[in-house]
Amino acid sequence: MGKFLAAMAISLAATLSAQAQTRELVVGAFGGAYTDALKKNIAQFEKENDVKVTFVPASGADGLAKAMAKEIDVVHADMAWAYRGEAQGAFEKLDPKIVTNLDKLYPRARFSEYGVITNFGEYGIAYNPKEVSPAPSSWLDLWDPKYDGAVSTTGFDAANIELLVLMAKLNGGNEDNIDPGFRKMAELGKHITVFYSQHPQLLDLFRNNEVVISRWLRGRVDWANKQGVNLGFVAPKEGAIALVSTVHVVKGRPNTELAQKFVNHLLSQGSQTTYASDLGYTPARAGLDLKGINVPYGEDLVGSLLIADWKKIVPKMDAWKERWEKEVVAR
Repeated sequence: MGKFLAAMAISLAATLSAQAQTRELVVGAFGGAYTDALKKNIAQFEKENDVKVTFVPASGADGLAKAMAKEIDVVHADMAWAYRGEAQGAFEKLDPKIVTNLDKLYPRARFSEYGVITNFGEYGIAYNPKEVSPAPSSWLDLWDPKYDGAVSTTGFDAANIELLVLMAKLNGGNEDNIDPGFRKMAELGKHITVFYSQHPQLLDLFRNNEVVISRWLRGRVDWANKQGVNLGFVAPKEGAIALVSTVHVVKGRPNTELAQKFVNHLLSQGSQTTYASDLGYTPARAGLDLKGINVPYGEDLVGSLLIADWKKIVPKMDAWKERWEKEVVAR
């Protein structure tokens, strides 16, 4: 009997040890270079917390679906899906006692108790300097008739929603009165040659001179120049549109504390510097030394980025999308 109990104890200990060693944190991320950047500093976090971090592609509607199904512990999003997830009860509140790096962020990054912005990108105007002269200075330059048939932008995404709201505000409207924005975007739709869906697609359009001016990311313009396509970039005088990456702890998963620690890890000096060095994004953390990294940075820059009132927008998005397809794309 004694030998049997001893054997059982050894077996139980081995099982518990194996379980401890195989503890897993599942993180939904944007994939590609973004996930590669997240992996760069993950070894120390895994060692300190005795955990294996597994990254799965998950963003937008897919990311929220995985969060609602409780298939992941942490999810990345943008402002639209962040507020949708919050409204549907998908996320835990961030715990400042665990996510201690919250205090190190620019105030604008702390947009909700249920999530945080980890980094910012800049949408502005990309242009071919051989075909566009003088250089553009305003978002309204996209409407210039001389570029008719040589303009591009994406479809109904977060950045074009921001542009839609901006056009509404410039013409007497706002998030609650979007009609002036749709009227202006319908005018732009008439000039669009292609609503691009992938960055390589727009690169080829510029390379083949089918497009000479477009709304695009600063970092993607840098990438295009490295690919041998000579482009300029302008942050328009009305302000560059913010591309934001948000992160959230999924509600109802067993690894809540670990997930909170992972969010804190993403806000650490090392992780925040990697967003700049590897992805060309502006970190949300203040006080970093980014010497030698060619990325716009600082509170003035972050404060200048255009971010609409997404709490007002999210309940209207489906209706706006229908209008976009009819009034802007169909034109």
